[in-house]
Amino acid sequence: MGNMMTRKNVDYFEMFAKGISISLEAAKKLQSAFADGIINEAELRKIKETEHAGDKHVHECLKIIDVAFITPIDRTDLVEILKGIENITDSIDAVANHIYMMHITQWNEYLCQFVDLTVTSCERLYDLMIALKQFKKNPKLINELIIEVNRLEEVGDTAYMQSMRDLFEFEKDPIAIIKNKELYQLLEHSIDCCEDVADMVEKIMIAKI
Repeated sequence: MGNMMTRKNVDYFEMFAKGISISLEAAKKLQSAFADGIINEAELRKIKETEHAGDKHVHECLKIIDVAFITPIDRTDLVEILKGIENITDSIDAVANHIYMMHITQWNEYLCQFVDLTVTSCERLYDLMIALKQFKKNPKLINELIIEVNRLEEVGDTAYMQSMRDLFEFEKDPIAIIKNKELYQLLEHSIDCCEDVADMVEKIMIAKI
């Protein structure tokens, strides 16, 4: 964790950036598992290591916050955002687990769209956490990034509705319907988790202004 995890000069915003970088790593591993048109189980298994790294990061951050004397924002907000970021990583891990358990081997355009949206949402959240380090200098950029993460979630909602419509209209195999219905729900949830974190930051910014 470097200097961030010493008890002097703690960079609380770096905690957020590090957490999101772990979420982004998990999302990119999911994306690479879809890269060749056939889902790569070896790539999926790597996501579990990333999820463990996310758990460890949150645990270490909570220990620092617990003994902190002064924090730049309310400590309950710090914890909420850290756990919100952890939810993103956990949700991506849940997608990987479902693909493995249900033995889903073929990707389709909706799966790729959901995964691409998750990667992009994590990238914008990483940008947001970097901007948050100097929130007094960057209120316009922070607002633009929050709006963009919200927009990506709306795109995800539209893709989810269309994916479910197509699934029940065109898929004749009931097992395929069961497998994909839950997978689409899990993928949409990952994008929702990203929006949740952006909304938490927005709440803090409103309180700071």
